[in-house]
Amino acid sequence: MAASQENHREGVTTTIDYFDDPGVPLIPMVIGGPEKPKRQPKIATPVTIKNVRGQEDSFTLDKQGFQYVKHKSKFTSFDDAELVKREHYPELEVMLREVLENTKGLPKPSSIHMMTHIQRYSPVEGEAPKGPAGPLYGVHVDQSFAAAEGVGQRWLGDRAEELLRKPRYMIINIWRPVQTITRDPLAVCDALSVPDSDLVFVPVQFPDHKTEAVEVKPPRATEAPHRWYFMDRQTPEDVLLFKQVDSCATPGVPRRTPHCAFKDTRLAEGEGEPRQSIEIRAFVFFDQVLADEE
Repeated sequence: MAASQENHREGVTTTIDYFDDPGVPLIPMVIGGPEKPKRQPKIATPVTIKNVRGQEDSFTLDKQGFQYVKHKSKFTSFDDAELVKREHYPELEVMLREVLENTKGLPKPSSIHMMTHIQRYSPVEGEAPKGPAGPLYGVHVDQSFAAAEGVGQRWLGDRAEELLRKPRYMIINIWRPVQTITRDPLAVCDALSVPDSDLVFVPVQFPDHKTEAVEVKPPRATEAPHRWYFMDRQTPEDVLLFKQVDSCATPGVPRRTPHCAFKDTRLAEGEGEPRQSIEIRAFVFFDQVLADEE
């Protein structure tokens, strides 16, 4: 069996791109429009990313901020955006509600709102890009806590004000491979292993709105390392859920999940199929902050 197909329980030693703090005021990231996106400075940092395969049940949204679940969709292609919204969103809403209602430590959701989705394609040398979004290798969280309300106002319409007054809400990313991943896997970090002091809040300018994203600095030499995980050969039925934002500020509750794609160093140059994935963002609201509240 090729090295890329072995189930390496010890994980993969590689580098990932953390934020390289320039020590000067940050310039906004500009995404969209006629110019190429302006990104923040990065520093390649050695890490070991552990393989969760066979130990998936040890990771939950309430413990680490991410969770792998088995789910078989009726779709094998997601190229028809309107069909995805009309038929795939509802099947994911059913799945997500079931998962949340059965995740120990979480209250039952009062409502779930599927917002938007992105398809990502690894670039292929010599070919035109298949889609506008490729894997992101920089460690990040898509929205800051402060930006979450703006997300709600853009996507929840007239109900936004009412829903955002709920005792607790989350933005959850539902991430699925379109085919088994053999290149550019997605890594997620145990949220509780990343202190707030390692977070950097960066303004982001889109053509039609402003928001704020989160960059992550590498841990200092005197700190414990961040704990990184991935699923080897993740299939379309191995769906990853992870928190972008959780409004709950109770100590010990994971509130955001840093994540990034990474280069699998077990592969030879050019080995592995280009990665294809789809991610759907869900806004989830709760009538309780914690599951044990009356």
